[in-house]
Amino acid sequence: MSRVGIRSLQQNASAIVGEAASGETVTITDRGRPVAQMTRIPMSRLAALIEAGDARPARRDLGDLPAPEPGPDLSEALEQMRGDERY
Repeated sequence: MSRVGIRSLQQNASAIVGEAASGETVTITDRGRPVAQMTRIPMSRLAALIEAGDARPARRDLGDLPAPEPGPDLSEALEQMRGDERY
C-alpha cells in the first residue's frame, strides 16, 4: 500500500492510476492526512469464472434464441396432477 499527496497525484495521475489498476491500494493524503483510497475495481463474478476457465463466454445473445413453442396449459396440467394424487 502506498501513500501519495494530492499534488503528487495531480502531477503523476497516470502512473498512480496504473499502480491501483495493477492491484495496489493507493492512499491519497491532504497535508499528510489520509483522505481517500484508490483501488482496482473488482472483476465481476462471471468474468472471474471465465478467466479461471470455469465458465465460457456466451456465443450468442439471448435475443437470438427462438421463441418457445406453445404447449399445454400448465395450470390445467398441475390441477389434473393434484386431482390424480388425492384419489
